[in-house]
Amino acid sequence: MKKLTKVIMSGAAVAAIGCGMAFGLTACGGNGGTINISGSTSVQPLMQLLADAYMAEHDGVTINVGAGGSGVGISNAKDGTVDLGMASKEIVGEDAEGITTIQIATDGIALIVSKDCTVTNVTKQEVYDLYVNSTAIQSVITAAVSRDGASGTREAFQDIMDIETIAKMPELSSQDTVIENVAASNNTMGYVSLEALSGNSSIKAVNFEGIAPTAENVSSGEYTLARPFNIMYNTANGMSELTSDFVDFIFSDAAAAIIEDNGQVVVERK
Repeated sequence: MKKLTKVIMSGAAVAAIGCGMAFGLTACGGNGGTINISGSTSVQPLMQLLADAYMAEHDGVTINVGAGGSGVGISNAKDGTVDLGMASKEIVGEDAEGITTIQIATDGIALIVSKDCTVTNVTKQEVYDLYVNSTAIQSVITAAVSRDGASGTREAFQDIMDIETIAKMPELSSQDTVIENVAASNNTMGYVSLEALSGNSSIKAVNFEGIAPTAENVSSGEYTLARPFNIMYNTANGMSELTSDFVDFIFSDAAAAIIEDNGQVVVERK
């Protein structure tokens, strides 16, 4: 891993420029500094693991990982209020203007029900009919919950399922609230990032078109409910040296092990 370069400046130059240079992202002197990240609640848990691993090896570095949804991550990256935004969807059209996007992993979207629900497999048509027409699945799943409009998971889900408009149903702001709602009812379906399944014994994932939602099946392409985990930054501003070094770390062997352990699929840097 490359090390950050320490720049020696005169006292007058330091006084003139100050610690607020480059949005205050690099501390004065040493290899310390701060990286601010916001966006997708699906990417957030993985990003926190990556940030913790990086900080453990870099004294004086602070990485703040916030949430807010993919829309917030894209917006914050565009206006430069964060060093990196996070989004759990393809970034195209107007969303892509003014930012540079880097895919850091591929993630599956798991369809979840309560642990006591008797349904174990669903088809794309059944899920479409539930979310568009409120049609019960196998006379068991009679209700559904969705993510809110800021969610990249929701946008990816709708794109993959060819859904233009979701029926009236609870629209929830995080994966945790989706899990809580589904766990509380034996007849409700929701959708979450694959990593959200870990340690949640109150819910279970159902197979989609006969294929289990696993990282292996996402990697092979057999499980088709999948989407990219992306980070992005303001193209005009570029990345600070510290942020660039952290992004390099994300594509290291050490980070690849973290990504795989968290249930996502490692990708090559493009």
